[in-house]
Formats: sequence, C-alpha cells, structure tokens
Amino acid sequence: MSFPRVAALSCLLLGSAVSKPAPRPVAQASATTSSAQALPTVCGDIIQDADFEGVYVFEASQVYQCLTSVPFNDAVALRFIDYYNETMQFHSTLAYLKDPPEGYQQPSVDLVDALAVIKQNITAGYYKNQYAFEAEVQKLVYSVHDMHVDLWAGILSAFSFGSEYEIVSVSKDGKELPQLYLTGDVLYDDNPQPITAINGEDPIEYVTKFAALNSAGTLEPHADWNQLMSSPAIDIQGLYNVWSGGATFYPGDKHSFTWADESNLNSTWVALYNNPAHTGPLSTGGDFYNYFVLGLIPDSYNESVYPVAEDDSGDDDTANDTLTNWYDVSYKAYPANPDVIQEGLSSTGGGLVTGYLLNESSTGVLSIPSFDMYGDYIGSFAQAVIDFITQAQAANTSRVIIDLQQNLGGQSLLAYDTYKRFFPDNDAYRGSRRRSFEMANALGRATTEYWDRLEPGTDDYDNYYELLAADEWVITDRLNADTGANFTSWEEYYGPRTTHGDSFSLTERYNLSSEVFSESAFDGWSLPDAYPAQPWDASDIVLLTDGLCSSSCAEFVEMMAQRGARTVVAGGRPSAGPMQAASGTRGARLYSADLLDVDIEWVRETDAGTHGSLPEAREPGIQTIAYAGLNLRDQVRAGEDVPLQFRYQAAHCRIYYTLKNVYNTTRLWLDGALCVDGSTGFASFLNTPAAKPPPARTAASPPPLNALAADLDVNTAADAPLLGLEAGISTAAGGIEICPKQVGGCGAKYRAVLGVQINCGTETITRCVCLPLCPGGQSGSCPGSLTCKDKTSIQSKDVSTTTTSRSPKHQVGSKGGSSGVCKASGKRFPGSRALCGAHWKGG
Repeated sequence: MSFPRVAALSCLLLGSAVSKPAPRPVAQASATTSSAQALPTVCGDIIQDADFEGVYVFEASQVYQCLTSVPFNDAVALRFIDYYNETMQFHSTLAYLKDPPEGYQQPSVDLVDALAVIKQNITAGYYKNQYAFEAEVQKLVYSVHDMHVDLWAGILSAFSFGSEYEIVSVSKDGKELPQLYLTGDVLYDDNPQPITAINGEDPIEYVTKFAALNSAGTLEPHADWNQLMSSPAIDIQGLYNVWSGGATFYPGDKHSFTWADESNLNSTWVALYNNPAHTGPLSTGGDFYNYFVLGLIPDSYNESVYPVAEDDSGDDDTANDTLTNWYDVSYKAYPANPDVIQEGLSSTGGGLVTGYLLNESSTGVLSIPSFDMYGDYIGSFAQAVIDFITQAQAANTSRVIIDLQQNLGGQSLLAYDTYKRFFPDNDAYRGSRRRSFEMANALGRATTEYWDRLEPGTDDYDNYYELLAADEWVITDRLNADTGANFTSWEEYYGPRTTHGDSFSLTERYNLSSEVFSESAFDGWSLPDAYPAQPWDASDIVLLTDGLCSSSCAEFVEMMAQRGARTVVAGGRPSAGPMQAASGTRGARLYSADLLDVDIEWVRETDAGTHGSLPEAREPGIQTIAYAGLNLRDQVRAGEDVPLQFRYQAAHCRIYYTLKNVYNTTRLWLDGALCVDGSTGFASFLNTPAAKPPPARTAASPPPLNALAADLDVNTAADAPLLGLEAGISTAAGGIEICPKQVGGCGAKYRAVLGVQINCGTETITRCVCLPLCPGGQSGSCPGSLTCKDKTSIQSKDVSTTTTSRSPKHQVGSKGGSSGVCKASGKRFPGSRALCGAHWKGG
C-alpha cells in the first residue's frame, strides 16, 4: 500500500517493480562515514547531497548513523508525551484496545499506560538519542492498528527505508500456498523461481517480522502482509508499498535473496529523504534536531547558495498527463480498452475510476482504487460510476465486480453516493459514537450552544452558520439514532453510556435531509434528490478487496454487504483460512491534533466557562508535527455496542494471488471462485451470525527494533551535546503552502508551483502548492519563484484571517471538467489543516 510516512520525491525512484539486474542509483557513503561510529559530519553529508546534488536515496546505514547522532532533550520529549497523551484521550477505542473482544486479530495494547512507561523512561535517562525515543513512540502508534492513527513528526519524518527490489507473494495455481518472488521475475521471467531465504532466514518468517514492525493501520496480519507486496492497483496510483520504500524503522545495512539453486542476490537497504524544502546547512546531529524537532533553521542560512529551480511548467497542465487506460502504467495488468474511464485519468493526481465489460462472461468490472477525490473530480467520479452502470445495463451484464484493491478511503460522500447507485431504496444506518469525557464535553457543549444561538441577519450567522453546520462539535444538526429526530442539545447526546469499562455518547447519524448539513459536510456538494431503480440484485454484486480497504472504503463495504453483496478478498499470509475484507480502519471520523488545537483555542475564546475544562495552551514539544491522527468516532451497528473496528468481518471467500493473475487483472476478476481451503463460512453480514466462530488470535507483539538489523543499537549511542537548540529561524511544519487564489500570489519566496499529493491522514488529495525556496517563510526575494492559482478556498473558524467563501453548489453525478490548474507532479507531502482544509472531513 502507499504509506503516509513517505513523501513522493521518492516516488520518482521507487514507483515500479524491477527485475533482479536493475537496482536504482544510490548515493554511496563515503569512506569517512561508513563505519559503525557516525562521524559528526554524516548528517551534513546527506543534506549537502540532497540540497546541491538532488540526491534523495541514500544507503540506509549512512542515514542510521545520522539519525542516531541526533541528541535527545528530555524536556522537549516530556512535553510531547503530555501533548500526545492529551490528544489521544479523544481516540474512540482506548478501552477496546486494552481489552479486545473475541475475534480481534492483533495484540492488545494499553495506550495510556504505554505512554506513561515512555514518560518514565525519559525521566530515567533511558533514551540516549532522539531516534531511540521516536522509534519507541512510533512503534506504539503502530500497535493501535488503526489507519486513522498515525504520526508524522520529528526526525523519523525525514526518512523512510526500503529495498531496491520489490517482492510479491503468489501461489502457483491458486491452491498451493503462496511463495515469495521478486516482482521483476514474475513480470519478465517465463519461469520465475521462488525465494528460499532472505538474509539466510526462512523468507516467510523474515517478511512476517518486517510486516509486524513496519506495516501500520490494519486489523490482522494478512493485511499487514499485503502492505509489503507489489500490486498493479498501487502502480496506477503512482505509489509504492512498505517493503520498497515505506518502512519506518532501520532494517539493517545489507540484505540478500537466495533461490533453490543456491544462486543469490546481495543488495543494500536504502533510505529515502522525504523533506521537500532547503533546510540550510545542517552539519551536525544538533543541527538536525534544531530543524526536524524544533523547526528551526540555522542562522547561517543563505538562500543565494542554493540552485534556482527552473520554470518548466510552460503551458503544460494536468490534462497533458491524462491517460486513456492503465495498461502501460500497470505493466499490462489492466486491459488496454476500458469501456469507461473517469475524466482526467491520471496516476499523478486526477481520475482513477475505470470500468470494463467482459462480454464473454457477462461480467462488468468497476475499478475504484480510491474514494479520494477533490474539486470537480468528485463530480467526474460519480459520473464514471453512472456511465458504467448505464453501459453495463445496456449490455445486459448479468453480474458486477467492484474492485476495491488498495482503496484506503477518501470522501465519504462518494462512498455513500456509489452505494446509493446500487441500492437506491435503502438508506444505510451509518451510526457512530465517541468517547465521553470532560474535554470533549466542554468542546461540544460550547460549540453546539454557540451554533444554536446564531440569529439570521447577523454577521456571526452569515459567517458561521453554514461553516459550522457539520462541525464535529455541533450535534443539534445530527440525528439521534434511537429516535430518528435531531438531537435537542449536546447534553442529550453526551450521555454518557457506560460499556466495556468506558463512557460513550449516544449513537448519532448524519442528517442528509438537511441541505445545510450536507453541503457543509461534503465541501459544497449535495446528493441527488432521487436515484434510478436498483440495477442488479445484491446476489449479482461482488466486492473484491485485498484487505487494505479502509475508512470510507470500509464504510462502503459495510453498506453494500449489509444489503447482500458478496465479498472476496485476495492475498494475505501464506496460510489457509479466512481473511477479512476490510482490515483498514472502520472508524467513522478521522481527526488530528492540530484540529483539536484550533478547536480548543476557539472555544476558550468563545466561552469563558470552558476555561476550567480545557488547557490554556497546548504545547507539543516537538514543533514539527505535520500530522498526529486519531479516530474520533466509532462506527457501530444498530442496537450494538462493539465498534465495527473490533468485529471479525471475514470475506465470504478468500483467494490467493497467482503467478498468472497477480499482474493480469482480467484473470484475477474471473478467479473469484477459487476459494482458499477453510476460508468460507466465517462471514456474518446481512445481520446473520457466521456459521463458524472467528479464528483465534495468533499475532504476537511486534518484535524488537533490532529483530531485522543486527547493527541497530538505539540505546547505547554516545551522548551528543545539544548544539544551539534555541538558535535559528522558525519554520512551519511541512514547508509547503496552498497557492493563493490570485495569480502570482505565491510571491517571491517559493521555488516551484506544482500539483502535488498531500497526505491528509488516510485521505490523499491533490493541490496546487507553492514549494518554498526561503525556509520559514521569511521575507526577502527568493529566485526561481513561479506564479499559480487555485480554486480551493480554505475554511477556518477564524474568518478574520482566512478565506471562507464557499464553493458553488455541485451535485454529484453532473459532468464537470477537470479542476487541475497547475502541473501535476506526483509528489506526496504530509498534510496539515491549512493544506487539507475541509478534506480533514474525508475518510
């Protein structure tokens, strides 16, 4: 899968499968930096190569030497742990993580207690460098196994790790257990041979350990495994998997592959540098700490010494990258002649939906690798779905497969609208709830009461009524699931109801009959007033996933399966038995620390009565937190208390990828009946219990960080002095900004204007952004600036400083042109509230 920790500067190098003889170029460590003991200049050497030579791929051992030379400041770390602990009190499943019910496939974790242990370790002097501290925090974050929970901050955000060679797990015939192969061998060798050892270990055991450490956000080891594997559904999105560039933790220096004939291939683990901006001269580990932890640029920064970016955009725009099929991009996996394509089809940001009519089998295939759309692409997505249904009905297609491989979610509007295209007469339940505790109560009570008091004709009404209609802390515009009527107050909603040792709100539902709520929730779009008749019986619809289906995708699967659609899941660990169709997050609402910062500050300014319940200031310690996510609301079924996140939801059938279908989607779509032994009888959709109980939990706690890297020693590195920790120029996290509306609005401090992919948690959007040449946004004339424009308005509660004009009303299902107004680059960067705007509501 694509992984939120990796920026797409590396996509240019790691986007595709490669054969054995073709590794990518890697910056070699010099003789002076190749020893186990890092020299003081190792970080500076990396930054020098990145800023002046354009090198973004390094030997992993060189990067590890740099990371472990970064000093540790216990005061900063303590502030961060307090901030993060306070943030995660809003996470909805703390009690269930601590004591998961039967059927949960991952290890339990007491998140609050684990944070307390890390805090004790800080005061005890356990961490000898910043890498040791951040690695332990990140490992804890991954133990939550929720794609809405991620952390992009500090020095770990600067790099990710991967292999030069992609791998794939496939069966020979769909019945034998899968084996591991190099992807390049499967693509280009007529008789590929399976790998028999990695680093001298059994390859299955080695990759299982790698997945347990580095895969994140999924509910069972089968999905963890699939995150490491090549997939044409990744290729068409211009992304890459955890094994080939998305790993968080240092995997070691070298790795080797061995085959049955005793031939072997030796390779070096590589590290990808993910920072898009010029940093200034970061010569030492202390400088690295200043920039990546404290957000400070050296006083000696001199913009004039950096290469000037060339304006190569010309008259080119997103349309120039538009495709007519996925055939070449997917290494011939997808058919060359799709019957339906979404307008602006592109692997670098744009349309993604395609449709195929397999007339010889009377089968239609609707491929939806993502619900992540923005602007006019929301309309063209819906139109592509309409076109597919229309053409498939005209061709008398008897059954439909909806391919959701690699779909990590996106706009819940599109998930619901697509569901209604297939089941127009049924409004899905979509119930959700949140934790009830004092801080949440203060935010909800104050915000709801403020919204309820707004009077038409006043400035506050004009500024805030529509803006806050779908705000997470306004509840009287939502429905009480028990009564079907709007909540009358926050107090009615708050409860609390006690279950599983924790307190929760009542269950809420979206009030989609409220136009003001719908348009606020869906960024100015609205659902059609009516839908055409149901096109197929539920029994004629199959959902194909790879287990990575998350967020809005998981919501879509839940809605469709509850109406009787069949689910098939592909891949997983090489073992028989069932597998869940949607093992990504099943949470109802992605939220983040920076949104809470804004909420708390705004409510304290609005309602003095909350001062006793809300902190006066939120101090994160680590000043470069680009994203710290959580799940604010659970999805729950009608009459149930257990969140969907903790229900075992097996697919009706599990299939293996095979040598013949892993890069041949037509073959894969027709192999849906090759169910793996022991994989059927576990599904429990349509409100009927499963015939068989869920399998026992077999996942153990993740291995130690040195399980893969014999040369890793994060706790005994020599202490390094803090070098000028308070010196330098402040810089904003992320380093990029949305292009202002006016042409030329980027100003002279930016070096490039590109359409880039921005990670907004589990949702990835594409924006026209300005990449900084002058870090920190300081004034002054920076060479190489370009001009840009963007249609998107950014919404904030602070209307005095932020554009709040709403987009004109759009209805999904109407044709619209591409909204791309600047060149699409395929680059990926971490998001923020300012960069993502209303897209924090996605997923």
